[in-house]
Amino acid sequence: MTDTLGETPAGAKTTRHEAAIRPELVIYDVNRTLYLPVRMAVTSELNAIAHAAEAFDAPDRNPLVLAMCRNALVQFCDFLPRLVTDPQDIASRRATLYVAWCCSTALGQVSMALHHKLCHTLGGAFKTQRAETHAILLPHTVAFNEVAVPELLAPIAQVFGSSAGCGLHDFVAALGAPQRLSDLALTEADLDRAAEIAVQTPYPNPRPFG
Repeated sequence: MTDTLGETPAGAKTTRHEAAIRPELVIYDVNRTLYLPVRMAVTSELNAIAHAAEAFDAPDRNPLVLAMCRNALVQFCDFLPRLVTDPQDIASRRATLYVAWCCSTALGQVSMALHHKLCHTLGGAFKTQRAETHAILLPHTVAFNEVAVPELLAPIAQVFGSSAGCGLHDFVAALGAPQRLSDLALTEADLDRAAEIAVQTPYPNPRPFG
């Protein structure tokens, strides 16, 4: 749905934006999602939430995108646990499919920051599974930025409770999603290397890192 293309030449993920990348037609069929395993559905939806989370503090955010993201978080909070309980619940599948689309629209409209930089680094250099990497890092990257811009990330805290970072942490845990990078076979040495790569070309972020 977006004009964004991710590529990984020589183990370093890069992104580019071109109008020609956007597909001419996308067909959404909620019935096809009924075959998607629950774990993959959950981590993919958490990946979508990451798009919304970074939209809230993006320097080029706008009221329309923020409204879509707020609605998406409410729907995810309500329907994603239902999907875990009953994977064949068509209402949950339909709602989460719709708000995932909302979050992908946000991704195509505003810039991403620290969270996506780290996920791109881990995916490019260590070939970690995309959605699971997003699921694991999401609470931590949000908590990191919340220190600097709690007012911008307040919509996340309002939906998930507590602080934005802690609320997402509890939400991820309740869904049974992976929570540790060691679950992706990463070692402490890998994390040191990832940090070195990430700070070489950092994305703009509301809280400096490096």
